[in-house]
Amino acid sequence: MAVTVKQGTPFVVLDERDRIVGVGPGAESQFGPLVGSVIWESFPGSESLFKPYYDKARRIHEAVEFVQFYDGNVARVRATPNEDGLLELYWEPLARLDTLTLGSLVETLEESLELLDEHEADRHRESVRRALRVIEGGA
Repeated sequence: MAVTVKQGTPFVVLDERDRIVGVGPGAESQFGPLVGSVIWESFPGSESLFKPYYDKARRIHEAVEFVQFYDGNVARVRATPNEDGLLELYWEPLARLDTLTLGSLVETLEESLELLDEHEADRHRESVRRALRVIEGGA
C-alpha cells in the first residue's frame, strides 16, 4: 500500500546547509522561532534519522518519501528539492506515543511499530518490483 503525503501544511524549507529558511502556516508555532538555525541543532539525535533521506532527495533531484519515528511520533515525511537548491519538507503525523498510563503507552507503541513494519514491508516490496525484469522469449 503506497500512500503519498499531501503537499499541504505543515512544511519547512531548508537551504543547502540545512538551515531553516521558510516555514508554512501549519508549522509556524513549532518552527517559526527556529528560522535561520540549522535544523539538527534544534532537534538533537534527528540528523542520523532524517539527513540521509534529505541528502538522497538533493542528490537524485527527486522527492523522497519515508516513514520515521522521532521524539515519540511516527510521521510520513516527503523531502522535495526545488530548482533553487532548497529542500521542502512536508509531513503527515501517523501516530504519537501516549505516556499517560502504561496501558496507553503499550497500545500506542504497538500501533507505532505496526506502522513502521508496514512501511518497511512496502519499501521491500517496491525494491523487489524494481529488481524484476521481463525476459522475452522462452518456451
